[in-house]
Amino acid sequence: MLVKFSQEMLTVIGYARDEAMRTGSYGIGADHIVLGLLRHRDNDACRALEACGIDLPELKLTVDRCVFADRAVPWADRARVRPTRAAGALLTVAGYEMLRSAQTEILSTHFLLALVRSGQGAAADYLRARGLRYDDLYALMRGHGFILPRQEHEAPLPRLQDMLGPLGEQLTHLLGSVQDKTNIYS
Repeated sequence: MLVKFSQEMLTVIGYARDEAMRTGSYGIGADHIVLGLLRHRDNDACRALEACGIDLPELKLTVDRCVFADRAVPWADRARVRPTRAAGALLTVAGYEMLRSAQTEILSTHFLLALVRSGQGAAADYLRARGLRYDDLYALMRGHGFILPRQEHEAPLPRLQDMLGPLGEQLTHLLGSVQDKTNIYS
């Protein structure tokens, strides 16, 4: 099965690269993807966070404080800004969430579920401190129709190791090699 990103997530990942550059990082981490989500704003992940009572401007400010460096990445170095291994692993978990909800593309809601499940980064810490838990978020998303439940008659979910290949290839094509030795933040 080929794992694909929705057009919305491709836009968010592009914004995440811009956010990494703005905050002075050559590695696109989970927090940069959250900043990309917040910058895009018109997505189900932001709507779900608001439904959970999360203050989005405060979340952005908190994440900015944690990832902001003294100097932005120069535009000439744009090609060197790549996802970290941790961000790649998080996007792989988002792929698992996609399969679990019987979708055909990774959506912003799948990324948010993966973030809350994995608990990495300042954004995950912020959400956890406000009492947002995976099971509650999943139930809210299902209740609002942001994700679909997996049908019982479908084939069992593939193992994460089987998914890593296609998703890794897509990330490599989208933003360059995650394994690049020039990326000191991976």
